[in-house]
Amino acid sequence: MTTTTTAPTAVNWLERCVADTPHFLAAHWRTAPAVLRPHDPPVDVFPLAELDRLLDHGLLKAPYINLVQEHGQLPAHRFCAPRVVLGEVVEDYADAGAVRALIRDERATLLLRYVDQWHAGVRALATGVGDLLGRQVEAFYFLTPGGTQGRPVHRDDADVLAVQISGAKRWRVYGGPADGNWEPRREDGDPGPLLLDTVLRPGEVLYVPRGFAHHASAVGDAPSAHLSLTVREAGTAHLYALLQALLAEGPDLADRPLDEPALTDAAGTLLAHYRDVLATITPEGLVEQARAAMRGAPADSGSSTG
Repeated sequence: MTTTTTAPTAVNWLERCVADTPHFLAAHWRTAPAVLRPHDPPVDVFPLAELDRLLDHGLLKAPYINLVQEHGQLPAHRFCAPRVVLGEVVEDYADAGAVRALIRDERATLLLRYVDQWHAGVRALATGVGDLLGRQVEAFYFLTPGGTQGRPVHRDDADVLAVQISGAKRWRVYGGPADGNWEPRREDGDPGPLLLDTVLRPGEVLYVPRGFAHHASAVGDAPSAHLSLTVREAGTAHLYALLQALLAEGPDLADRPLDEPALTDAAGTLLAHYRDVLATITPEGLVEQARAAMRGAPADSGSSTG
């Protein structure tokens, strides 16, 4: 008697965040905020109970852990302490007692940065979403005491998928930037029209397009926990950097041509070489390669040449 083993089905992490990927991309991506209600939201990837375990394990360090309030972040010395490891003093280990006291007594928001770099489950989620969107995806975890606002109105240099883990959070999302010269920062002026005012509950996901002003506050007495997936996009600086890298390799020429004709010939050879290189690059291919470089992944060479 023979048995067959069925290969496990690959997890579609984007579907777990947005439910209907084609509809999400057509109706909301880069254009409009939305509350999404996927059938299997990734609330199990980093539940609130795991945060307590991480704090008690004692390996969290700044700057991966931070405490913030509406008008700024708290200095690390207020919630971190040094340790002696192999005879050396190592700074900025999170003190679980101090962290909990600041959350309780000063209503500080706990912020875990770049969770995808040090948490296997969140890394799988961020990588899976990034693979399907073709973008760099980073992850941040927020625990906000009930009735408080963690950050002021601001604009992020990323599309955001905020997965509500526990508690409830009220989000207000305003208009997007007027042009491409905006900065990711606190919005002290007019944030634009209010586009969405909603209370996010466990299992729901909020999508905020890149650059759209927003702020959030925890609702009720219980703390709010959410995981933010920030989907990064290439900018002109990335395009410049990639072009410089592509043009860095040139033909093998003599360093010091002996006369005017030899120098002119070298100039002609360089120009011909770079024209040939540029002729193989399409605008779409340059953008794709820039996005791939941000992710540390190879681009599809078939779509990067004309």
